Amino acid sequence: MIDLQEAIRKERTARGLSQEQLGALVGVSGSSIGSYEAGRLIPVPAIAKALDGVFETGDRIQRLAAQARGQSIAPFLRSWAENEAQASILRYFELSVVPGLLQTEAYARQLLTDVGPVDDVETALANRLARQEIIIRAESPAHFVAVLDRSVLHRQIGSPDVMVEQLTALAAACDRPNVRVHVVPATAGAYAGLNGPFVLGTVHDRRVGYLDTHFGGEPIDDPQRVRRLEQVWEDVRSHALPIAESREMIEKAALTWS
Repeated sequence: MIDLQEAIRKERTARGLSQEQLGALVGVSGSSIGSYEAGRLIPVPAIAKALDGVFETGDRIQRLAAQARGQSIAPFLRSWAENEAQASILRYFELSVVPGLLQTEAYARQLLTDVGPVDDVETALANRLARQEIIIRAESPAHFVAVLDRSVLHRQIGSPDVMVEQLTALAAACDRPNVRVHVVPATAGAYAGLNGPFVLGTVHDRRVGYLDTHFGGEPIDDPQRVRRLEQVWEDVRSHALPIAESREMIEKAALTWS
């Protein structure tokens, strides 16, 4: 990862750009550029490509970023991480926790510490937060739809303050034009989502899936299995509240942790 961070810093300084100026050119914050140069974050493929464009370095930054990402992500996650980073549409169902792409730093750190197992919490945390650029980047952010079981709002992860921060951020995420969050209320009773969390992604002309299991995540690319997951998604989505009502439920839940 040293090669990547040194390459970004060297190319930026050679052009007389500040971190804020470079960030503006590629659609991220100056602090994100600082994190790349410090080795705390790895640019997702779209940002790595944009950096190559600004630096006129062909695909060098993209190759270095892919190498760094492969070294820091668990083997069973690598194929899905590439799909996620290139997806134009992501559909998440979560039964127990806030989706990683919407987690606050404190909430994510607590999960990684308590649930794990990870060898290096801070590196895993940096990778998780870096993935969030997929939906917050300025240029072509992924369209993100999350359906959460109501229990997500009432399961304590960390201190009450951590929960207030997380649920407030979750409600605020709905302000993004590319983000939609829906909640399945307790009145839904039994529904297909109780079988467990999953993700559906649209990557170029392909549809792919991902199952979260106790034995590591399982990427799904078999068309028949993906279609089955899409059927489950439709069932789950049909039980969820509209956006406005979901946001109101999230905001009320945040108050219960105050």
